Amino acid sequence: MNIQDVILGFIYEEPMSGYDIKQMMENSVSYFFDASFGAIYPALRKMEKEGLVEKRVIQQDGKPNKNLFVITESGKEQFQHYLNSPINPTITRSDILIRIFFGRFTTKEKIQRWLEEEREKSQAMLDNLNRIAEMYPDMEQHKRFTLEFGIRQAKMTLGMVAEELKKLNQQQGE
Repeated sequence: MNIQDVILGFIYEEPMSGYDIKQMMENSVSYFFDASFGAIYPALRKMEKEGLVEKRVIQQDGKPNKNLFVITESGKEQFQHYLNSPINPTITRSDILIRIFFGRFTTKEKIQRWLEEEREKSQAMLDNLNRIAEMYPDMEQHKRFTLEFGIRQAKMTLGMVAEELKKLNQQQGE
């Protein structure tokens, strides 16, 4: 999976601008795939050169022109190739987990601060995912599955962080 695969999936559903793609990512898949404008626009330019997408310029009154990207037949074939390819193993990259793994080289207080920050981030993620679930109660089944996965993952993280903070607090009380 790469950014091109994700972009092709979004514009397979409907033509979108780079801004639209970024907004869709933030409101749907950002908890398991995130990309900046600095990655989206170069990918779109490359995909246009490769014939995977076509750019359509929409004239707008009083605003800059809007570039909508439309998937081509070649882009549809490329996306189907991605969907039919073997699934890569899921690799979790987590800064906090690496830091805690090496926690013996720092203080319990610092680990506690990291965990408290992680709790805040995970709670914000959970709140956002729950907001999305409420906004789209009739979400298509496959999208609902990925949203529910994110909700459960955030809840699991919150639970594990709470357990670890409790252990650290008990150790400090000893």
